[in-house]
Amino acid sequence: MRITALGHAGLKVETSNATILLDPWMSPEGAFQGAWQQFPDNSHLITDELLRPDAIVISHEHLDHVDPWFLARVAPEVPVFIPHYPSPTLTEKILAAGPRRIVEAREWETVEVVPGVSLFFVSEPPMNHDSAMVLQAEGYSLLNMNDARLFPVQLRQIRQRVGGRVDFFTLQGAGASWYPMCYGYPPEEHRVHSRKKRMSKFAYCQKVMQVLEPVVGLAFAGPPAFLDDELFHHNAEMSEGGIFPDQAQVVDWLATRGIDNTVVLLPGDAWDVSTRTKHADPQWATFSFSHRDAYLRDYAEQRRDAIQAVRARYPAPAASLWEPFRQYFTNLLALSPYFNERIAMRVGFEITGPGGGDWSVDFRPEHQGVHEGLEGCGYTYRLESRWLVPILDGRTPWEDFFLTLRFEARRNPDLYNDHLLGLLKFADREALDAVEAFESTPKSDERITVHSEGQRYSVSRYCPHAGSDLLLAGEVLPGGILRCLAHHYDFDLRSGACLTGTCPALKVDPLAAESRESDLT
Repeated sequence: MRITALGHAGLKVETSNATILLDPWMSPEGAFQGAWQQFPDNSHLITDELLRPDAIVISHEHLDHVDPWFLARVAPEVPVFIPHYPSPTLTEKILAAGPRRIVEAREWETVEVVPGVSLFFVSEPPMNHDSAMVLQAEGYSLLNMNDARLFPVQLRQIRQRVGGRVDFFTLQGAGASWYPMCYGYPPEEHRVHSRKKRMSKFAYCQKVMQVLEPVVGLAFAGPPAFLDDELFHHNAEMSEGGIFPDQAQVVDWLATRGIDNTVVLLPGDAWDVSTRTKHADPQWATFSFSHRDAYLRDYAEQRRDAIQAVRARYPAPAASLWEPFRQYFTNLLALSPYFNERIAMRVGFEITGPGGGDWSVDFRPEHQGVHEGLEGCGYTYRLESRWLVPILDGRTPWEDFFLTLRFEARRNPDLYNDHLLGLLKFADREALDAVEAFESTPKSDERITVHSEGQRYSVSRYCPHAGSDLLLAGEVLPGGILRCLAHHYDFDLRSGACLTGTCPALKVDPLAAESRESDLT
């Protein structure tokens, strides 16, 4: 088995009789309305040979993983394998490139991609449509985690299922978020939030490498480059302390923690799984991450025309958007009373430019409706009218728009509301019902014991937010904090209070500190 990096999260897997592409993102227009570009540039890999794979595997619906531009250039008889999700969004994005056979596999279901190559997916809880993919061929195994954040128990199950050894493991070391960049924090507070998010990501990378113990690990799936003039300043997040560390920074940090079985592969670099050797693409003979700023300036000039062409496809509207906005959110409010009750606030939309205005949506049952004005809003989003048009007409999902970073947000109190993002990003009754069913399934009152900083605590085994099993998804952090990895909510073990979101408190009782026996440490 030979694995070639295609840039970002893209991989080419070659066996003795097949070539399979995983999450290829090659579009010269980047993704997310031209906001994200591949870093470093991978355009030299777009060849006739690359366009003739035997199969393509796609993990989830984000446009840096499913690339309609690339799919439109691949013969329609080439099948695409995807995880099964309740929302049709991923299928719709694939078919936007033209007719194609799509094979959906449910979690842990093994399918044959081509003769001699098997595949199964392992997914996150239904609020996050992300899945890891596991390929097996010629006696070797590849676990490609892309954007998925799996629990330790899932990683152990995967390792057991592939025979006790993962030969090649890919993990995301950079963030894929608009937080905290779009929230208008003062510079020092911004740095604090960015560093906290970065270190949380690094700590997770360390943990999964230690749990899985792969032969070799590859840090990939970011960072993106921001080459549009109005977004270029976000490249500062690649610097020390930012949420978008480059591949070398991730590998270097892991080395400081004693994890040195990692490799950096730039687009075109390959790894021979059988000999455990790297084959470097001569394209990068003079490339250095330390010269990033100069590289990005030159890259921005090369992509300037393509980015301007994307922007030109989103002109400012000629008429007021109030009526389409009102109708859109009236329909959204009717999708899920369960989500509305958990959002439980008024959300503002400050739409600038022609056709815009100050409007709000009230999710509280007793005040539910769409209104003019921004009074009393707990969340407020500010964006240009040109970017709202494709959201209202269904061309751009909210989550795709948020990843453009072309907006500003503020919230009071400054707490994450997972159900607000969930409602906006899915806007699909079946997907919302799946989340409700998962979160509403009755959980037992079983307790687990947690040890933290010399103190033991008896805590509810199931997270009060969405019912995830903390014995599987719990992680103890410094400072007496228990994190639920399902949705990244932190709980104070002294009080049980949720520190990072809007959900009920965790049930916590202190225990005697003499014994160090603990379910979680």
